[in-house]
Amino acid sequence: MRLQIQLLLSLIFLMFINIVNAQQIDEMEQKKKNPIIYAEMFGGGIVMNQAGLGGGFELNYQYKKNLFSFRYTNVVGYIEEEYKRAFLFPRVYVAEDNLEYAFLYGRRWMNHHRSFSISTGISCNNMDIRRRIYVETNNEEGQTYKYTYNSNYETFYGVPFEANFKWFYPKKKSRLIYNALIPSIGLKVFGNISKHTYAGVGLSIGFGLSREY
Repeated sequence: MRLQIQLLLSLIFLMFINIVNAQQIDEMEQKKKNPIIYAEMFGGGIVMNQAGLGGGFELNYQYKKNLFSFRYTNVVGYIEEEYKRAFLFPRVYVAEDNLEYAFLYGRRWMNHHRSFSISTGISCNNMDIRRRIYVETNNEEGQTYKYTYNSNYETFYGVPFEANFKWFYPKKKSRLIYNALIPSIGLKVFGNISKHTYAGVGLSIGFGLSREY
C-alpha cells in the first residue's frame, strides 16, 4: 500500500513538473513573437470630382486580428485646358489637390504568405480647388485675353476606407532584420466618403514585419 502511494505521488509530481515546463516553454515562445508592424507606399488612379492620381504612405500595427493604421494620402484631379494641346495629347492643369490625414481601424486575416484586410476611420482633409478662367483685357494694342486661377481652400472631415490584398515572401523566424527588408506587394482599394468623395485603386509596396515569425 505504501509503495502504491509513493508511485502515485511520484506520477503526480512528474505531471506537475511537465505542466510547469510546458507553460514556461509557451511563455518563452510568446515572448519571442515579434510585433506585427509594417509601413507601405501606394499609388494609383482616382476619381474625385475630376479624374486624376493619388498616392501616399501608411503605417500599420496589428494586434491579433485588429489592425490600426495611420494614412497620409495626396489625391490630385486634373482638367483639360480648352485652348492648348501638346501635339495629339491634351494639356491639363491641377484642378483639385487634397491632402488627407487619416486614422483607421480594421480587421486583417492572413496565412503563410498572403493577407486581406479592410479598414475605416476618420480623416481631416485640406483641399485646394482651382479653376482656370480667362479674363478679357484692353490695352494699347487692343482687346486681348489672358488666363488666371480662381482658387478656393477648404478643410473638412471624412470617413476614409480601404481594402488590401497583400502578398509577402514566406520569411524565416531567425532573421527578423532580413525579413523586415524584404518587400511585400499588394493591391489597394482606397477612398474617402466626405464633402468631396473620392475612390481609387492602385498598387502598394511594404516593408517591415507583416506577420509573426
